[in-house]
Amino acid sequence: NMNFVWNTNELNASLVSIYETNITLNTTACMHFENVNYVLLGIDYDNHCIGIKPVGKQAINDGIYPQDQLHKISRGKSYGRITNKPFIKELADLIPLDFNEKNVYKFKGTYDIVHEVLIVDYKEGRLNG
Repeated sequence: NMNFVWNTNELNASLVSIYETNITLNTTACMHFENVNYVLLGIDYDNHCIGIKPVGKQAINDGIYPQDQLHKISRGKSYGRITNKPFIKELADLIPLDFNEKNVYKFKGTYDIVHEVLIVDYKEGRLNG
């Protein structure tokens, strides 16, 4: 009775790297942010998760979210970058992260298609190295 646990292709995993000044998404994570210039950033304290939600032009035009909740995402060829020092400072205190010890912390992300949000579990999703 064979009982395989199938391996995932880690090269295609969504990775979220947290630096002291910015949050960087790898190519896979960026797939869901292709046509957006803004995101929402949130923390679910009970479930130890960060949420990064793409906000499309229509939602911005309709004024669905307050202006002060919109964070710019800039994209390069293989990454997306959100610069927000206050948010990262809050994360660093919460998780906690020590940027004197390490300049980047990497986490695995999963995209929740129903809620259209990239979810980063900062307890379980943390990668070493």
